[in-house]
Amino acid sequence: MLRRHRNLFSYSLECLKKYRMRTTVILIAFTVAVSMLSSVFFVKDGLEREAEMSVAMAPDITVEYLKGGRLLLTPSSYADAVKKIDGVEKVAPRIWGYAGISVYTFTVIGLDLSSANVPSSVAATLAKGRFLRPSDAGTGAVVVGQLLAGMLDLDVGSSMILLSEAIKARKFEVVGIFSGQSSIYTADLIVMSIEDARRFFEIPEGYVTDVCVYVREDVFAEEVAAKISTLPNSRVVTRDLLLRGYKYSYASRGGIYTTIWTILLVAVTLISFSQAIIVGHESRFEVGLLKTFGFTTLDIIEIRLIESMTLGLFAASLGMIIGAVYSMWFNAAGLADILLGWAFLPRQFKIPVHVSSPSILAIYSATVIPLLFATVVPAWLNAITDPEIAMRRAAA
Repeated sequence: MLRRHRNLFSYSLECLKKYRMRTTVILIAFTVAVSMLSSVFFVKDGLEREAEMSVAMAPDITVEYLKGGRLLLTPSSYADAVKKIDGVEKVAPRIWGYAGISVYTFTVIGLDLSSANVPSSVAATLAKGRFLRPSDAGTGAVVVGQLLAGMLDLDVGSSMILLSEAIKARKFEVVGIFSGQSSIYTADLIVMSIEDARRFFEIPEGYVTDVCVYVREDVFAEEVAAKISTLPNSRVVTRDLLLRGYKYSYASRGGIYTTIWTILLVAVTLISFSQAIIVGHESRFEVGLLKTFGFTTLDIIEIRLIESMTLGLFAASLGMIIGAVYSMWFNAAGLADILLGWAFLPRQFKIPVHVSSPSILAIYSATVIPLLFATVVPAWLNAITDPEIAMRRAAA
């Protein structure tokens, strides 16, 4: 029995060589489609993994001030009110915004540097130097991301000039550089003391941008968030909500998916058309001969299924290799802008790429299953035809 299946497999490979035109059409169609599809999956998986790592550095709850449906500066008194809520372990006021350097825009975050308020998850991701200390408050010391350091050729001890919204230049000194552990979160990040951020953005005393809340490990963040939401004019964002927002944004951004699935549909149509041609003159005569020599209907269907399985697996594997190379070595040029949704990406930014088992399974399924469906019906119609009738029709 095993020898029989091995012989059928060998004959299927010979058929692939015999029908070169069909084999070439299938390989080209599916390889192109899978290359694009795998690039999207690998980049999306990389972005989602980066989002999970970035959100892990975020506070359990972020409290903002809402007025008339718009975000305004949050009164510092909100931090005192949140501290009194049961389940809250730590409250850290924060001032943050954006600063422009040339044509680039970077994120500036000002933290309260007292030991109780520095997030350990952020302070632990350094490649060089040190994190900010309480003694750095108001001194102009900053910690920057690797992307910014590479673009401006900064190192520990370097000085940098930032231009504020009020068109005022301020000088800062780099004391640390973040590692690439979470490239999206820290790539364009500039961390300074809350006092320096207040002067840079000219935020009046008694106000902050938002309030970061950390809850005890034995308490659910959603329960604490529900209590905080009773504060007037408050908008409460939990870490889980932030992560879901990131993943939803990456999964649905742009019209790239429509394009990809259209290409796959066209590829499947080409396969069906190609299979219909094979059912024609030469294939009918071949099937008649095979049945005359003792091949059963199931044998003929098995031969066609082996052909399709071999083509599908090879095309999917080749397409994934091309997609991975395009994403990793060519930085997913064009695709990253759509998925990230940023107006401009510096060329130094390295797109995160992750090859996951679910994505590989989905790509193989999207390639092999349509091909098998396009094969089994024509093969069955050919196989059930009487050998004499099939050969006579082919000879006519």
